Amino acid sequence: MVKPKLLLVDDDKNALDGLKKILTRSGYAVSGVISGDTALDILLRKKFDIIITDLNLPGMGGLTLIQEIRKRKLPVSIIVITAYDADIALNTKKYGVDDYLAKPVNVDELELVLEKLWENQKPVDTF
Repeated sequence: MVKPKLLLVDDDKNALDGLKKILTRSGYAVSGVISGDTALDILLRKKFDIIITDLNLPGMGGLTLIQEIRKRKLPVSIIVITAYDADIALNTKKYGVDDYLAKPVNVDELELVLEKLWENQKPVDTF
């Protein structure tokens, strides 16, 4: 089964590298960056299926990144991963976030969310 192409955005390099390694071992094509500015630049040049972003980022914060992605109508699902309070993460739904998870990330839960979003993205074959 083909898996989605992922872009991870987290200013915590250790968390970014660890999650990237785990998801790569699970068969995902994963790229990672540490800032919202870099993420948006990459998203404007390359196609990703799902972006997984923290909210607390240097420069362009995660919420601004989400708003820019949606304003530009980039065809990507968005998952927020944050150490912030669940109320803040829930509030991101109004900006077009598809799902959110609390830090530290439960990898099994993340993979279930990824599968759900990927299934919703894939076109249904019609005969």
